[in-house]
This record gives sequence, C-alpha cells and structure tokens, in this order.
Amino acid sequence: MDERKRRRKISNRESARRSRMRKQRHLENLRNQLKASRVENRELNNRLQLMVHHFNRVRTENDWLRSERTLLRQKLSYMTQILLFQQLQQPSLSSSAWPCNNVTPQ
Repeated sequence: MDERKRRRKISNRESARRSRMRKQRHLENLRNQLKASRVENRELNNRLQLMVHHFNRVRTENDWLRSERTLLRQKLSYMTQILLFQQLQQPSLSSSAWPCNNVTPQ
C-alpha cells in the first residue's frame, strides 16, 4: 500500500509540474501575443496618422481648388458681361467693314 501511495504522490507531483509548465507556456504565449499586438497597434496608428495627414492635405487643396473655381467663374461671368456690353455699344458693321470683298453678311 505504501508503494502505491508513493507512486501516486510521484505521479501527482509530475502531473502538477506538467500543469505548471503548460500554464507557463500559455502565459508566455499570451505575453508574445500581447507584444505582437502592441507592435501591430503602433504600426497601424502610424499608418492612421499618415492617412489623416494626407487627408488633411487633400482637403485643404480641395478647398483651395473650389475657391479658385468660384473666382474663375466670377471672372468669366464678368468678362462675358463686358463682351456683351461692348457688342451692344458698337454700331452695326457697315458693308465696308467686312473683310471678304466687301460682301455683306446675310
């Protein structure tokens, strides 16, 4: 009976030792995963910051282009008004003003 108890104790100790080793390996794996996740998180955060910076640059450029488009449209409208005004102010062209053998337009 004592031999049986002794073997059982040894077996239990060995089982406990294996259990502690499994727990230690599991804990080490979790630490490695945490470390890898932190590295990945840092990399993703850096990429995000780069994208935010790029987005802000593009948004600023887009705002500038919209302003430029508005200004150019206003200039075009102003120039069109000037041309229309000049056309209205000019007397109608006489036949001598036409360059093609003094032929009047029909």
